[in-house]
Amino acid sequence: MFCKYILYNSDTTTTPKRQAYVYPKPQWVVQKNDIVYVMDVSLRNLYHGKKTTVVTRDISVEVDLVKGMADGQRVTYAGKGLNLPGHAPGDLIVIINRVDYPFYKQLSAGNLQCEVEVDHKMAQGGGDICIRHPSGNIINLELLPGEIPSPGYQKVLSKMGQISSDKTQTGDLYVKFTIYFPHANVTI
Repeated sequence: MFCKYILYNSDTTTTPKRQAYVYPKPQWVVQKNDIVYVMDVSLRNLYHGKKTTVVTRDISVEVDLVKGMADGQRVTYAGKGLNLPGHAPGDLIVIINRVDYPFYKQLSAGNLQCEVEVDHKMAQGGGDICIRHPSGNIINLELLPGEIPSPGYQKVLSKMGQISSDKTQTGDLYVKFTIYFPHANVTI
């Protein structure tokens, strides 16, 4: 969302109140005869795949989000755009805009990264960590004593990332560790 403008109440007799008028970004725009629709999709929905409906003006189209679709990928529906007299019918172009899933971000095609905060005792002595994967499954990660040598250390879980859209490859999951020192209230 973006703010078009912000107004402040100028009434000085009471406590000043703030009012903000927020307008969402337009989801679709018209370019010539084509309608370009930007669809916000969560990483979880891209992981599972999903069918969703796009509604623009008087047009309603069901979009099939295939597992592993990439950010910025375009899906074109021929003839579903504007129908202006004397012109060929335009297209509906749906652009996938990936919205980051809490705790996860996508590094590259299929590779995911999550950041886990552990206290200094677990970093030195090891232990078990449970992570909820975008698939909904729980991953039990066993840390050996001294396995996290320094802050920023990454453990790679092979084939635990996102599947590619052609379903031939699965990316890796990178677990990045930060170390928390509770007595100093510092995370590094």
